[in-house]
Amino acid sequence: MSAGRYSAQAAIHAVALVLALAAAPLAAQTTIGLRVGLGSASLSGDDAAARGGQAFDEPRGGIVAGVDAGIPLSGGLGVRLGMGLAQKGGAVEVPPSITASRLLAESTAEFEYVQFSALLRAGTTGEGGNLSFGLLAGPYVAFNLSCQVAVSSVDPGPLRPEVPPGIPNRVSAGGTAGAGRTASAQDTEVACGEGGVSAVKSTDFGLAVGGGFQVRLSASMDLAFEVIYSRGLSEIDDEGTKTGHVAFQGGLVFAIG
Repeated sequence: MSAGRYSAQAAIHAVALVLALAAAPLAAQTTIGLRVGLGSASLSGDDAAARGGQAFDEPRGGIVAGVDAGIPLSGGLGVRLGMGLAQKGGAVEVPPSITASRLLAESTAEFEYVQFSALLRAGTTGEGGNLSFGLLAGPYVAFNLSCQVAVSSVDPGPLRPEVPPGIPNRVSAGGTAGAGRTASAQDTEVACGEGGVSAVKSTDFGLAVGGGFQVRLSASMDLAFEVIYSRGLSEIDDEGTKTGHVAFQGGLVFAIG
């Protein structure tokens, strides 16, 4: 069975599981949340440095978006079942000490995931009942939609003689990469599993924790803001790489029961 077919079947099973869990206590289901925001992702745990390479441990920005169902349990406890898009990966920062005679390259690993989560929420309501706070924690499973590494290269070019003071320095349109040099840039994209880039597994499993608050706008609608940190527990490739992701998101929460 191909990896793509396995990933599709796993995603269908995960969706069916989320819907079954949400439908079971349907009478108690009270909220639907729509959320969007920005994320900062990085990779860790790989042995690229040991092999003479570079780890993608610098942050990579991306977007997050999703929908969730909130189911109350008892008191201030509840369960939040969520599904959404998460852009993960990481970047390699060009060392500032690199010499001008070498090729400067900056790489960004770009992973797209559809992520399912089941988070326990412990909340409390502030004075007046218009403001509530909550803490979230629980597992997630994510299915890889796409994976590529984007590389931006800058060639400093040949050394040019310095121009004496008072004489216009006519440099080519390529731009300058240092005194007496011209530069040319090139951007390329390599799919994971090709061109020496490690293949990425179809799933990622981990834990998420976070917190936030909701502001009551009407009897059936709240405005919500939260921060959630997700840490991968499974290795997404054969090099021991694990994901890390921080999401800053906001949205609307609707009471439906």
